[in-house]
Amino acid sequence: MKYYLFFIVLGMCQLSVGQETYYNFQDEIFNEVRFREKLTSIETLYGDQSNYTYTTASYKVRATKVRQDSIIQEVEVILSQSNTAPLDINTGVQRFINKPLPDFELQDLESHLKTNSDYTGKVTLINLWFTACPPCITEIPYLNYLKDSYKDQVNFVAITFDSKDKVDRFLSRKAFDFEHLVAATTYLHKQLNNNAFPKLILIDKRGQVRFVENGVLLSGNIISQPEAAVSGLKEQLDFLLNEQL
Repeated sequence: MKYYLFFIVLGMCQLSVGQETYYNFQDEIFNEVRFREKLTSIETLYGDQSNYTYTTASYKVRATKVRQDSIIQEVEVILSQSNTAPLDINTGVQRFINKPLPDFELQDLESHLKTNSDYTGKVTLINLWFTACPPCITEIPYLNYLKDSYKDQVNFVAITFDSKDKVDRFLSRKAFDFEHLVAATTYLHKQLNNNAFPKLILIDKRGQVRFVENGVLLSGNIISQPEAAVSGLKEQLDFLLNEQL
């Protein structure tokens, strides 16, 4: 048996590579060591109040904003309790931050094979999606707006486990202006260990994963005014485009 207790944490700060990381948790600033201690204290507090064998506090990044000297991330801290095994949600694509994305060899819609090296040297935004995913479909107009904003400055790539034929049929009804890589079931589930869609992965010019988002933040935003919904993603892209490697 598991249950989840959600804490909204505003402003987890992670500075760029080579700088110290800080966390804003419930209006208190923590460095890396003290934040880990805080998670442990949450596990102890709730573990002492239950009959469960495992109590685990993890965090999930919900949004990211880039500032001049820092990266501000909004996260949820999730408490899981179980008598069988602890839950760790900090797996999947999230574990590749500041590391290269696993190598892939996938077909595009023209049946050409594409690999990671085809995108190295340019900032890349990868969207993980599938054609029967309502949240994936809802955010497509916002992603098209983002693509139109940056043109060829950024690689915009969509990866799905759906077949070429299924994606072709979908695109005949709805415009999705990314480059599409298809039939990626093994890569998505085994190499990336991804089980949540949509997912947005932002990769720097060296091929390192720098940000992972759970899709466009659509709450309170409308497609006639897309700028607000993608403002955080634009901050991330601008940061990576201007970064001196």
